[in-house]
Amino acid sequence: MKKHDKSEYVEVKPGDRKNEIIASILDWLIAIAIGVLAGILLVVFVVQRDNVYGDSMVPNLRDGYIVMTDKVSTYFDNYHRGDIVILDGEDMEGYNHDEYLIKRIVGMPGETIRIADGHVYIREVGAADFYMLDEPYLADGVETYVMSWGFERGYNEVTLGPDEYYCMGDNRPVSNDSRNLGPFSSDRIKGIAFVIIYPFNAFSLI
Repeated sequence: MKKHDKSEYVEVKPGDRKNEIIASILDWLIAIAIGVLAGILLVVFVVQRDNVYGDSMVPNLRDGYIVMTDKVSTYFDNYHRGDIVILDGEDMEGYNHDEYLIKRIVGMPGETIRIADGHVYIREVGAADFYMLDEPYLADGVETYVMSWGFERGYNEVTLGPDEYYCMGDNRPVSNDSRNLGPFSSDRIKGIAFVIIYPFNAFSLI
């Protein structure tokens, strides 16, 4: 009978096995911590979830919808006409809610915005004349008007500053927006909505 070479066997002491288990647990905890940290950084600096309250963005967004919002663009003031943005209306005269607003950018910095005859007119920077803005995102028959509050403050025709945006809801008859609150400075823009994630049957890019 061939004798076994004792060198083929490695003695594992109870303490070594315990250390291996502890090391394995620590590896898992580190991996989980990294994942949680990455998730927190993602939410704080990259994207966030926002709930839609009210019907000011009907027919494109409805009460109860949930959207994901791009926050990166806010670091560079990278906005475009037509963007749906999350706005902080705190301390603006005429707004007394805690929730953020969700509206659409209609007027860009330096432009003159005129609201007349149910339409929005734009005079771009350096241009001599106004043109009527094409707004295909509005429901058929929706017109744009300014209430007496906005007229008193000159929001029916306003030239925007270098850091100001004129924002309105798509459901013009019920939306509280720049026609009443005035232009929004860029520091009030908290993100750009880019996808509807709820309800699931409405899932789509914006």
